[in-house]
Amino acid sequence: MIRTATRTAARTALAALAAALLATAADAQTANKWGAIAFGGPDRKAGTAVDYPSASEARQAALDACGGACPQTIVFVANCAAVAENPSGASGWAKNRWRDRARSRALSACAQRGPACTVTAWACTTH
Repeated sequence: MIRTATRTAARTALAALAAALLATAADAQTANKWGAIAFGGPDRKAGTAVDYPSASEARQAALDACGGACPQTIVFVANCAAVAENPSGASGWAKNRWRDRARSRALSACAQRGPACTVTAWACTTH
């Protein structure tokens, strides 16, 4: 009876350890998934980049995708982000795990600065 209880406890401990190791491995895989959005260019042009190993590489890739015409950038890791702008140049941005929430929050942030906002860019890294 004692041996059975000891084996059960050992199996439970091993299962918990295995679960923790798998979770750590999954976190490590997404921890370095950086993304960026470059925005604020003429005609509301934007550039996006996802799943880069560093913030600086993601930022540069987004700027390159915008053709160097975007003066503002946002950087995010293991997340989604969105930018909303209006025709007069007001903008808002947001980050969230879920794409649609990032988009709606970016629209809300932009609307606080002016009317007629639309989402001009969004991107999600692996997460």
